[in-house]
Parts: sequence; structure tokens; C-alpha cells
Amino acid sequence: MLCSDEMAGRGYVKDGSKKAADFIATEFQKAGLLSFGSSYFQSYGFPVVVFPNEPVFKVGDDELVPGIDFIASPGCRALSGVFETIFIDSVTIDNNTLFSQFEKSAFYKSLICISPIRDNKVKHPERLEKVLTNQYKSRGLVFIDQKKLTWGVATEWDEFPKFYVTEDKIKRYHQRLKIDISPDLRQHQTQNIIGYMKGKVSPDSFVVVSAHYDHLGMFGKNAVFRGANDNASGVAMMLDLMQYYAKNQPAYSVVFMAFAGEEAGLFGSYYYTQNPLFPLRQISLMINLDLMGTGDAGMTVVNGDVFVDAYNELALINLTENYLPEIKSRGKAANSDHYYFSENGVRAFFFYLMGKYNYYHDVFDSPEALTYARYEGAYRLVVHYVNEMMR
Repeated sequence: MLCSDEMAGRGYVKDGSKKAADFIATEFQKAGLLSFGSSYFQSYGFPVVVFPNEPVFKVGDDELVPGIDFIASPGCRALSGVFETIFIDSVTIDNNTLFSQFEKSAFYKSLICISPIRDNKVKHPERLEKVLTNQYKSRGLVFIDQKKLTWGVATEWDEFPKFYVTEDKIKRYHQRLKIDISPDLRQHQTQNIIGYMKGKVSPDSFVVVSAHYDHLGMFGKNAVFRGANDNASGVAMMLDLMQYYAKNQPAYSVVFMAFAGEEAGLFGSYYYTQNPLFPLRQISLMINLDLMGTGDAGMTVVNGDVFVDAYNELALINLTENYLPEIKSRGKAANSDHYYFSENGVRAFFFYLMGKYNYYHDVFDSPEALTYARYEGAYRLVVHYVNEMMR
């Protein structure tokens, strides 16, 4: 459901984020979760760049497919017209004669097309820096990317337009590009969804299970970033755990937090830690779930190196019960919604599964691509671990 067309990538157009929030809140209500106020919603907002109109990118007579053949940077400024191309690569950058010719180009009416430069390794990095920061004042940059196209979320405009095109779609003999892109910067109103199951032994002690439900939304009218692994999979496990505790009343109160704004910069979890619905010191343990769609290689625990005793308890349970093939420990990282909790003194972990999965922040991260390998084992491990931590 979270990856359906109706949810529009759980982003910033077509009310995708709000529709996903309403769905989760309905599931909370069905399970009988309590709220800390009059509703499950904790509302807030932030600015975001959106792409509601269909972007056009033509190379010669070929019109490229948004999300598959090309993408704009998340903060790309509007650009419309037909532009000449100026190609540059590492050979041009490192050859004095060729680079001198490049610098004489008519940049004001052109787009600089940058061929792949492995690891940005050139003999003259200062020249490359001038190109990448567009000190030549071209109309924009086009990165010819060998790999698949990945996207993100921006909360402000870039200094100049940037585009990414797969290398099979643009060659040096292409002299003109036609582009029409008209993004918008909006104030986005959104919400965290928070509910809890009251504990039967220590109701004022809390275990938090969280997952972010937002994703990237849409690039134009057809390119949908469904975010099956990132993070419909984490929300699915959170809801499965909710169903378990709805049928098996926990010793501590278990709070379920579905955060918005994670992809834009951990906005939802930051907002919550600044506006908690109960004292953060009452949280005994937080488990944040993200990227739970495939686990052939096991699971990584962010903050495992920080909260060593609690991590060792988890690892021992897994070793005894063989839920997952391996659990790896990591140190601190600001890469998901656990971060601001641990920064505020909460014992917080981020769990993500590991395995062969090639799709991340692209249009191919869809339900059909997921294997859900070891999902059941990860679910059972979390249940076992949380119950042990509440003893």
C-alpha cells in the first residue's frame, strides 16, 4: 500500500506524504494504540523543492525518460531553452592546450557536459574545481553518469541547474540540448505519527520502535520513487511489531513513531526530540528500523559500538537462536532517525538489513524488487530482544 501510485512516492506532490500518514494512523487505530494527545499526529513543516510539472530533456531528436535516462539535482533551478554543449573530461583538464581552448568557449549560452572522472583524479584538481563550481557561469552542468541515477530531497535552491544523464544517452557529437524544467520551492506541512501500547508492569518506562515513512516523491508526472526498501520495509516491520504487542501486552509501554522528513534531513526525529511528548529520559531503549527489505548478509547495528552492553545482549540472542547469519556493529552515524535521540542521551540503535540489493533512491526500488530475505528472522530477533530488555 505504501508503494502504490496513490501514495505518489510518499513525498511532496499529490498529498503523498499525507496519504501515507493517514494510512499509518488508521493502522494504529485498528490495533488499539493510545495517543499522547487528541490525535496520533505531531505536526510541523519545512521548505522543500518539488517538481510537479513534467521535465523535458531532449538530446538531438531523442526525448529522455525522467528518472531512467536523466534526473535533475533535487535543488535544481528552473531552466528552459535550447543550449549548446561544451564537453570536458580528464584529458581536457590535464592538457594545457585543450584546457586553454575550453576556457575560450561561449559559456553564457551553453551547458558544460562533464564526462565521468574516476574518483575526481586529475593532475590539475584546481581546474576541475572551477568546472564543478561553475565558475565559468555556464547555464548549468550536465554530469554524464556511468551508473544508475539516484535522487534526493532539497530544502533550498542550488546555485545553478545540474543534470545527470546516463552515458548511453549523450555523446560528444550531440551539439544541442533542449531542456524545460520548472520546479517550485514550497513550505511543506507534514506530521510524525505517534501511538503507544501501555505497559502492564512499568507503564512509565518506554521502548520506542520507529521508522520513517517518507520518501522522495515524484520527479515530474510519471517518475515515481516508491521507496520499497527505503523505507516501506521499515514501516512494515514496525507495523508487524505493533500487531504483536497489540496481542501481547508488553511489560513497558511501547511507543511506535513513524517519522516524516527523514530524507530531507532527519527533520521529523529532530522535531520530536525538541518537542517530546514525554520525557526522553523515560526511554529505556529505541530501535529505529530502516532498509529492512533484504537480509541475506545479516544486519548492521548503528551505535553498537556506543552502547556495547546492550549490543552484546542482542548479538548473544542472535548467536543462540540463529535468527540472522551475522550481526555487525557500527559506531555513531547521523544516517537515520536514531541520531538525535542518542545525541540527547537516549540508548538508541539503528537496525538495517544487509544483502544484495542494487536499488537506492532510484525509481527501481519497488516492491517487485524486494526479496524480504531474512525479514522474518529479523522480526523475531527484535521481538525476542525487546522482551528481554523489558525484563
